[in-house]
Amino acid sequence: MRRTLCILAGIAILTLSACQTLPRGVAKDAVMVGLADSGKLVRLVPGQQLVVELESNPVTGFQWDINHKVDQAVLLPDGSRFSQTSTQKNQQEEVGSQYLRFKGQQPGRTILELVYVKPQVGTLPDSPRYRLEVIVAPKPEEAAGG
Repeated sequence: MRRTLCILAGIAILTLSACQTLPRGVAKDAVMVGLADSGKLVRLVPGQQLVVELESNPVTGFQWDINHKVDQAVLLPDGSRFSQTSTQKNQQEEVGSQYLRFKGQQPGRTILELVYVKPQVGTLPDSPRYRLEVIVAPKPEEAAGG
């Protein structure tokens, strides 16, 4: 019995540690993408949130920012937030995640290109970049009128 309780407690701890706490302002139905998704196509429905999570180190003054203006009739920027895991905070690490939020607007297609930049310096030729093609389209049942 005691062994079973220990096993169950271990599973519960692993399950809780595997859960990621998202920063405030991230919708439950948000499309979450990260560094591995650069260059890919993302599909949203109008009103759906897109959240790009990229590693960032604000202590250096660098941050991810929009490199080229997106078509805001299709995809509207909706803020950015830096966050660290409790482990990163406990170990006093400077690196964490920057969450850039966007909201799908009306149907259409746009390119989202981000650049890791120090705002006072501007974009450099070798600045890291991140790129997504974003399509906003109604749900199939909405497009069919149902």
